[in-house]
Amino acid sequence: MQTEYDTVVLGGTPGGIATAVRAAREGAETLLVTYNDHLGGMMTGGLSYTDTLMMKPRAKIFAEFRAAVREHYRDTFGPDSEDYAACEAGYIFEPHVAESVLDGLVEGETSLDLRWGYSLQSVERENREITSLTLQAFDSDETVTIAASVFADATYEGDLLATAGAEFRVGRESRSEFNEQFAGKLYTRTRGDRYYPQEAVGEGVNPDAPADRRGPLDTPPEKRQGPLDLVPHPAGISEIYPRSTGQGDDRIQAYSYRLCLTDDPENRVKPSMPDDYDPAEYTDSLEEIERVGFRAFMRLRYLPNDKADMNTADLPGENYDYPDADWEGREEIAQRHKSHILGLLYFLQNDDAVPDKVQSEANQWGLAADEFEDNDNFPFQLYVREARRLDGRYMFTENDARYADGLDRTPVHRDSIAVAEYPLDSHACQPDRQFGSHPEGHFYASQVTRPAHVPYRALLPQSIDNLLVPVPLSASHVGYGSLRLEPTWLHIGESAGYAAAIAVESDQDPADISVARLQRRLAENEMMLSFFNDVDVTDEEPWVPAVQYLGTRGFFGSYDAEPEEPLSRGVAEEWAATTADLLGDAPDELTDHARALQTGDESGSVTAEEFVAMLEHELSVNVPSTVDTVLEETDSVIDRGTACRLVYRLLRDRDS
Repeated sequence: MQTEYDTVVLGGTPGGIATAVRAAREGAETLLVTYNDHLGGMMTGGLSYTDTLMMKPRAKIFAEFRAAVREHYRDTFGPDSEDYAACEAGYIFEPHVAESVLDGLVEGETSLDLRWGYSLQSVERENREITSLTLQAFDSDETVTIAASVFADATYEGDLLATAGAEFRVGRESRSEFNEQFAGKLYTRTRGDRYYPQEAVGEGVNPDAPADRRGPLDTPPEKRQGPLDLVPHPAGISEIYPRSTGQGDDRIQAYSYRLCLTDDPENRVKPSMPDDYDPAEYTDSLEEIERVGFRAFMRLRYLPNDKADMNTADLPGENYDYPDADWEGREEIAQRHKSHILGLLYFLQNDDAVPDKVQSEANQWGLAADEFEDNDNFPFQLYVREARRLDGRYMFTENDARYADGLDRTPVHRDSIAVAEYPLDSHACQPDRQFGSHPEGHFYASQVTRPAHVPYRALLPQSIDNLLVPVPLSASHVGYGSLRLEPTWLHIGESAGYAAAIAVESDQDPADISVARLQRRLAENEMMLSFFNDVDVTDEEPWVPAVQYLGTRGFFGSYDAEPEEPLSRGVAEEWAATTADLLGDAPDELTDHARALQTGDESGSVTAEEFVAMLEHELSVNVPSTVDTVLEETDSVIDRGTACRLVYRLLRDRDS
């Protein structure tokens, strides 16, 4: 029985799987530890819709997952079937299909071992390093101690980081702490875009004003800042009520279970009455249920094979103790949520108070008999939307996911290792409401959220050097809303796997590795570092890695890279100056360089020879001959992509 590895990953979540699989593929002997007998967390536990607005490739393991899902439905139902179309290119799936795919990803790795059904008992540290952790089996008294050089916390709960003594947060920051508009105590209602004329959106907004004075329409006009290559979310935008105080507290957003239902009579299991069933718990919802109908109230989203993902029955306020509770306490909270959601379905199907039309529609649905077969067709994973969050070397906040002042993009982070694009959002934190509002704490800030860099520093604890935190990473409550999505965690987790492998290769802690080396490895392996409308990381164009890398170095002031356009004189001069800073003592904050491009001269164009001369002037040295291979004809007009390749080669040669 092996008890020593290069890398140990705690948490069989999608982010944990991506971390472990990538570390193993890169040669690190890796152990993945799960809390139960299933892989995949929420991605196989009922969350069957992929929460992303990005349809272009972003990370290789996520792409492999989607390809395998597509192949399953094509092979099972045929390429012209409704079920194949319903999987939407692999973004929508049945839970057991997702689990089969993720099991296959793990089983194929010879350098990856699994331990199923273990909890974390204790952690041993020497100064700033974890040396080992001790696990205990859930179904026996067996314990085992595992040593490693690199550890990763991929749990939803943040158990490893907390047990190891890393700094963390639980709850909500105040509005003033990070100047976040959606922070703290908050009441909102969701309104459609039709309420906001495009010509009025964003006018008169001062992004440097206190967050409570920015106004409800802080949305840059698309005609000025350009469209995005994302799929718009239909949820509308959040309007903030005046009596929202923005006061911080220890409350977290609501949990729930995501049931997998079916209306196929041959595969349908009606829930029985829970032991602690109380119909009074659901009667207040009857008016809304009758008004919108069963399917809308239950927020059913359709899946292949006559199934639906049910996204309702939150219990705000009944999960506050969960993050720090022991497993017995967590199980009590989970059981309460289970009883609540099954009781809701039972109520709608059986109670005399339910209108006949609603009851008839409710009785068309039941638990899918071919899902969660070892758990009475009920999901094994509670939807832990938020628990402990690392308080790391960088705190990702709302402002990292909003346009930066003077830029047509979010702030530039030199150490970006992934991209977040999903709208900042939170489910309710308390059940109380103002008139017409959602329950307290609910918001969906699609009107302000834009694609953001995810800094490597957000994965690093302040006081531990060999721990990576790809899932409960360092973010404010509001900022976490754009990170806590499974495709984003898959992306961050795979980047963390590369980081773990580099740490093992170089005999360093993850906190000490060269981030530039990590980013080059990511960019050269089709991992997105920076979002661009006009760049696909899987394209074979030689400038793709360079553009991705330089997107983290302040070379672009918007989401349009325009790699095949001629390099203008003004941009060339700014890029040459930025390159000199990067090769010298460049500041960590490079947003100012990107901001300078917004006001630069876009007229004229330069030849390759002229751009090299600008670089040599700024660097006060000759450009090495090793970059000549980038330039096919030094007397021709140089395009932006080729110029990026030249700079990328200069920076790579310096670091090698």
